[in-house]
Amino acid sequence: MEISKQALQPFIMFNEGIPYHPSITLYPVKMKNIIEFQQYQMALTLRKNSIFHDKNILKADYWDFIKYACRNGELAARYDMPLLPFYYDFILGMLQLCCGSDSVIQHNATTLDISINDVPITNKRFDDIRKIIIMQNDIDFDIDEFINIDTIRALEHAKEFEAKKHKEKSEIEDYIDSLIIGMNVTEEYVSNMTIRKFWRYIKRINKHEEYTACRTGEMSGMVTFKEPVQHWMTSIESMDEYENLKTDEDELRSKIE
Repeated sequence: MEISKQALQPFIMFNEGIPYHPSITLYPVKMKNIIEFQQYQMALTLRKNSIFHDKNILKADYWDFIKYACRNGELAARYDMPLLPFYYDFILGMLQLCCGSDSVIQHNATTLDISINDVPITNKRFDDIRKIIIMQNDIDFDIDEFINIDTIRALEHAKEFEAKKHKEKSEIEDYIDSLIIGMNVTEEYVSNMTIRKFWRYIKRINKHEEYTACRTGEMSGMVTFKEPVQHWMTSIESMDEYENLKTDEDELRSKIE
């Protein structure tokens, strides 16, 4: 099947499983599993070609690299990434979450090869599955983009500084409580909600509150905006803060081959 957001949108929009292979269907992760999901997802969003400088690593497929990094303490120490040797395990955990309780995921302790319902996971299949999981769960990451790691760190540091300056911090439980109150639903309802829908509702509620406050101020005659107030039903897709800093994966590979 075609692995693109447009092709997958009908499944993603209504939280349906995506039939990647006759024997493999991938399901969106639910809020009841958000804690492990947040840890596991780091194994899918590693910017391999930004972080690592070894030419063989740059040339390697992502799945081959994950297997190479498994239990590789020397590599983890060299790049100060203590969790890197466990990314293989995180991926196994993510597959258990996404493939459904009836799926059988097997792995070879020697070669680290895996299969899902007796279907061997090749580099190509892993790339496809990785893309689907990222899109299906609305993870903010594009595996085909390259961003200079120094630039990423500088921007992330600036964001952290701004957050500390404003002294505002919300934990996942705070968001859950807020959604329960805002939508007048139960904890059980939220726990069975998909992670993607949960964050969409959080953003939509925020957009509605901002719109209401702006329109109220505007109609009172005490506030004037340079641009028209955007309606709360318009798109909640965020702007790409790294848009001008990215390089296509193919362009990078052409420089190292």
